Amino acid sequence: MTSLESHWNNIFEKTNDEKLGWWENDISQTLKFLDNLKIDNNSEIFLSGAGTSLLVDELVKMKCNLVLNDISEVALKKLKDRLGKVENIDFFKYDLSKKFTDKNIDIWIDRAVLHFLLDEKDIKIYFENLKTNLKKDGYVLFAQFRNGGVTSCANLPIKQYSLNEFSNRLGDDFKLIKSEEFDFINPFDSKKEYIYALFQKIKL
Repeated sequence: MTSLESHWNNIFEKTNDEKLGWWENDISQTLKFLDNLKIDNNSEIFLSGAGTSLLVDELVKMKCNLVLNDISEVALKKLKDRLGKVENIDFFKYDLSKKFTDKNIDIWIDRAVLHFLLDEKDIKIYFENLKTNLKKDGYVLFAQFRNGGVTSCANLPIKQYSLNEFSNRLGDDFKLIKSEEFDFINPFDSKKEYIYALFQKIKL
């Protein structure tokens, strides 16, 4: 087990979900970006850093196929226990800074994982994974800390993002569909400045 896995396992073991600094009782900000996308029982949705998010419960209601990713086995076990027996879920314990090529994703959702990757090599592999595993005409939704906002989270440093950086890293194979700056107020009434951006993959 890596030190990073231990860090996240420790957080999820010792902290009630509602006391996590990124916990959302209201996930409407993410859902409104998904509202206009066609999601049915043939859709494959990849949720990076699923943690114990209530977004999972909403995605389950959509009757789609889910890949729930996290580096923390503790978080994934808590999710399994909460959801009970649900079909069409792949619990994918994996570090997204390592290469993988075995998924076939329609929608890739990342709320607050990418910004924890600091090493350029790790960031490049993350984007390679996204591009390789996302289908043509598929979508990626980012929700990351934006420029000028917070500089750390969960006692870890973070990398801030802008719309231009997302576009540059994705390249010409993707087009921007929608973006929005959003200030999230966490359970401790602390403001966290996010940028949301939805892109579509238009080329193989």
